[in-house]
Amino acid sequence: MTRFHTRIAVFLLGVVALAPADAWACAVCFSGVAGSEETRIAFTVSTAGMTFLPLILIGSVAWWIRRRVREIAAAEMSSARRPL
Repeated sequence: MTRFHTRIAVFLLGVVALAPADAWACAVCFSGVAGSEETRIAFTVSTAGMTFLPLILIGSVAWWIRRRVREIAAAEMSSARRPL
């Protein structure tokens, strides 16, 4: 890294460190209604949804694979019992 790039990086880091209001990730989180009960409930519900949705999807795929393996195993067992 050249000396110029180092100076630019230090400058940008300083700007971000000294102006945290400009670095907020979500402007809605810090709006005037952020302290209301409706906003708190909305954030809680959306957080729960983002937490449990991947778990539900992974569980559903695992359940489907397990069911399919059992169906295939049952079909193989029934075909193996048939007399020729």
